[in-house]
Formats: sequence, structure tokens, C-alpha cells
Amino acid sequence: MNTHAHNSTSTIGPLVAAPTEVEQQGTEFRSFDWSISRRLLGYMWRYPRMQWGIIALAVVIAVINTLAPVIMTETIRRTIEQPEQWTASTGLSPLAGVLIGAGLLVFLALSYYLIMGERIRSVSRMTERVVYDLRSEIFEHVQRLDMSFFDRTKLGRILSRGTGDVEAVRGAIAEVIPRTLIHSLMMLGLFAVMVVYDWVLALAVLAFAPLLWVANNYFQKRMAWAYRAVQESFSRLTANIAESVSGMRVTQAFARETINDHLFRDLCLLHRQRNMNAARIHGLYIPLFDVTSQLIAVVIIAFGGWRVAEGHMSVSDLIGFLLCTGGFFISIIILAELYNTTLQAMAGGERIFNLLDTQPRITDAPDAKPLELAPRGAHIVFEQVHFSYTPDKPVLNDISFEATPGQAVALVGHTGSGKTTIVSLIARLYAHDTGRILIDGNPIESLSLHSLHSQIALVLQDNFLFSGTVMDNIRFGKPDATDDEVFEACRSLGCLDVLERLPDGLNTDVGERGSNLSLGQRQLACFARAMISNPRLLMLDEATSAVDTFTEHKIQRALARLMENRTSIIVAHRLSTVRRADLILVIDHARILERGTHSQLLAQQGHYASLYSEFVRLSTE
Repeated sequence: MNTHAHNSTSTIGPLVAAPTEVEQQGTEFRSFDWSISRRLLGYMWRYPRMQWGIIALAVVIAVINTLAPVIMTETIRRTIEQPEQWTASTGLSPLAGVLIGAGLLVFLALSYYLIMGERIRSVSRMTERVVYDLRSEIFEHVQRLDMSFFDRTKLGRILSRGTGDVEAVRGAIAEVIPRTLIHSLMMLGLFAVMVVYDWVLALAVLAFAPLLWVANNYFQKRMAWAYRAVQESFSRLTANIAESVSGMRVTQAFARETINDHLFRDLCLLHRQRNMNAARIHGLYIPLFDVTSQLIAVVIIAFGGWRVAEGHMSVSDLIGFLLCTGGFFISIIILAELYNTTLQAMAGGERIFNLLDTQPRITDAPDAKPLELAPRGAHIVFEQVHFSYTPDKPVLNDISFEATPGQAVALVGHTGSGKTTIVSLIARLYAHDTGRILIDGNPIESLSLHSLHSQIALVLQDNFLFSGTVMDNIRFGKPDATDDEVFEACRSLGCLDVLERLPDGLNTDVGERGSNLSLGQRQLACFARAMISNPRLLMLDEATSAVDTFTEHKIQRALARLMENRTSIIVAHRLSTVRRADLILVIDHARILERGTHSQLLAQQGHYASLYSEFVRLSTE
């Protein structure tokens, strides 16, 4: 659908507002959610060969890190603690045995270097593919959501899903999952070696596990809340920046820079405070494990020394046990650090999947059929249609009218009377509550959205242009259009001379949101974009309000040709643009008050006649 609308969030000044319905999704506490983890793993297992390769590399790295203390211990045992037995069994001197042990450790170090490098590269390739998939799905999904979602969700919060939240998930994929696998395997391997060296001492170390579990459980809840709060404040910060940039013209026009600066500083302060709170909790969490590991080392030395004195284990066994314990508790500390990243990924993943799980309220019915093409306009019928954006606040009440092929229907009335809503319902940007809307005799909900939108051109007062040239924006209505077709569309509209006077003609860059063009030039580009799409149904919502009287008069004849054999719905405050309409509907307070042609309505001396008299009076002043 050739929609030239933009859901603007510009305001006189951004406010620190309370979270809306969508913003509050996912506020329930969850420290670690397996459902989110499974979904993230599902993205990784889209590439099974790469995933199995990463797992294999992780296993090899864990084995290398487990073998290192074993080689050290056995070197000490055989060459230093038992030198005679070593020489007798091998014929080598103890020094040669030490050099052999050192050579094995050097070999393990080089192997570790090469394998770790490949692991990092493999994980990076996996991470980038998953991030690519996530961002692509977010973008694709957002484009399918209905307008009601964008009405209740701030732009910045949507942006943060594809930026900050995806980056949080990136950390989990790049660091948490592969390193957790490595250090979990290391802990199992090292503990098995510790059991071999002295199972009693190993059980003594294991006795500290409940203490560590209690401490971890306490801190993980506090950290989960803290990082959820950080993600939320970052989202609000992003939303404020997006809103402020979008509304910069209004901000400067009303001299709101200082006030907005204070509001933004408040959000920055809130985000800083929440980050510091998370840092304080994290600063208590990690040192706790470090101190605990040191205390356990003291216990091992004291208890292990007693075991050696009693003859239950050798000195080399105690040394090996201490070496394994060091690696064991380093792994625990690293896993604790990774849990910090995990919580951030949980918060980001939860918000991403909340967005992806948000289903559009307007979708194709299972038996939806395409709207057939025809060399004429569409036949539109409204039968007792009711609609409201929020319950108990009707926007349209008992609306019934008919627009036949080739007919121009104008909607007039005061702001907020429901004119634009009728246009939105025809384009099925919203779904009506009750009644029926028929297109060519088919209920609108029975038609596929793509076929409906592809036969509609909608031009709104907010003439949004995308980044690129004027030519690119006009071609947006028909991506495969040739340059000649673009020129012909502009020529038939009567605006080719205006657009060719731009610095680079139709190849002029429009700037962000069309800032390099005047308001009238942007409006003409939007008209050309609608014209080149060759729609059956043309809807103009205040489409000429930004065009001066001379330009408006210039395009009237072109619009008449464009509207030929097409159904046209015209919304306008300028009553000069609706006088030639075949049917004028006067709408007020959600209802149709009057209907007829311009002359018929003037003759009735009713609401339309009053509006027209006021329009004439203002035009002559």
C-alpha cells in the first residue's frame, strides 16, 4: 500500500511519563528463564554444524585446562617426590623429567592458543548470524503490526528492542553460552581429579556448596531486579531522545530547550542511579565468591596438611589438589561474572520476545481471498459501522454510505469528527467494531491485506519522505518503475517543472524527512508517488492543505485525470477542494449529519452551508 503517513511522536516537550500497557510487559520478576534461554538456543541451532563445532572446541579447551594441573602434579610426584623410581623406570634423570613435563605444558599452552583463537572466531560468526536473524525478524515483525500498537508504544522503545536489547543478547551468545560450557566442564573434570587425589578432602570442599548456593540465590534476585530496572530506564532514555529529535522544530519554536534539557537530565540521572545500584550489588556479589575461595583454600591447606601428616595423602596429592581447587574456584567466579551478563540478556531477550510475541490485531483470515483487479474504481459500502479507539469513546457511530466506481466522495467536518478514521478503516489500518465494510461486494476482512493495500494510494497531510532522492521517493509507489515512468507521472500531475527546478532535479537528495524540500515540494512528490502506483482507490487526507493556492489550482486538473475511473475519498478542510465531489458527507460527533452534492447541501442551509459560509468569509479576509 502506498501509505504516505508517519506516526509522529513530536510534542512541545518530552515528558517522563508512566509506562504504558506495552511498556509494562515483562515486569514480573524472573531471575533466569529457561523459556527465553531455549528460544535463544533455538536461534543458535539454526546453524547446527557451526554449533557442534563450537561445542567440540569448548570440550577440547576444558580438557586442556583440566590436564594442565594434572601434568604439573605428576611431574612433581615422579621427578621430585620419587626421583629414584623415575630414573629406575625410565632411565632418565629427574631434570629430564621436569623438562618433559615443561614441554608438555608448553604444548598445551600452544594448543590452547590456537584452539581458543578458532573458538573466538567461530563464536563471533555464530553471534553475528543470530544477531542478524533477530534484528531482521524484529524489523519484519514490526512492519506487520497494526496501527493500534504504534499508537500505544513509543518510538524509542521500539528502537531499543533492535539496539540495546539485541546487544544484551549478543553478550549472552558471544560470552555466556560458550564460556559457561567450558567452565562447567572444567569444574566437573577438576572435581573428578580432586576426588582421585583425596575424596575426603573433595567432600569437605563440596560441603561449602550450600553456602555458595544461598549467597548466589540471594544476590541473583537483587541483580535481576537491578538489571531489569537498568534496561527499562535505558528504554525511556532512548524514547526521550527519539521524541526530542522528531519534535525539534516545535521545541525551538516554543523555546523549550532549557526545560527539555532538565527533563532529559532527570532521565540520565535516573539511569545513572540504576546503573550504580546494579554496580553496587555486583560489587558485593563477585568479591564474595573470591573471598569464599580464599577461605576454602585455607581450609584445604589446614585439613589437607593434617591428611598428609596422617599419611592419607602425599604432598604431591595436596599440591595437585590445591592446583585443581584454584582452577575450580576460578571457574566459579567466572560463572558468577557470566551470570551478570546472563541477567542482562534475560531482560533484553524477554523484551525482544515480548515484541515478537505481540500479534497484530489485523491479519488475513484463513480463507482470505485477493481483491480482484479491475479497470475501474472500487465499490465501497459502509453499513452501520461503529468504531472506537478506546471503549466507551465512539469515534464513528452508525456510519453508512456508498461510493461507486469512479465516484469522488468528500468528507468534511470539524477536527476530530472521525473523517480520517473512515479513511483508516477503508485501508484497514484499524478494524471496525460492528457493522460491515464492503469492497466490491466483499467484506473487507475477507480480503487479503496485500491485495487490498496494493490497490490503494493514501496521501496524508504529513507528507513523509524517506531518505534518498526525489526519484527514489516517487518510485516508492512502484519499485520497478523506470525513469521515464517517473517523469511521465510528474508530467501528468503538472509538477515536473517544479521538481526539475531543484538543484539536481529529480535526483536531488530530499534530506531527513524531506528537510531539503519545501512543504509544497514534498507534497507534490507525495502526489507523484501516489500517481505512479496507478491505484483503484485514491484517498486524500488533507492532501492539499500544505500547497499554496496557485499550486493547488495547478494540480486540480491533474487530480481530475488521476481520479478518473477511480474511487476517490477526499478529506479536506479547504472546502474549495470538495465542491466538485459527487457526494459530500458532513460528519460531526461521530455521525453523518448531512449528505449530498455541494449545491444540494448549500440549498439545505444546514451545517455544511454554515461551514461553507465561514470558509468564504475567511478566504476573503
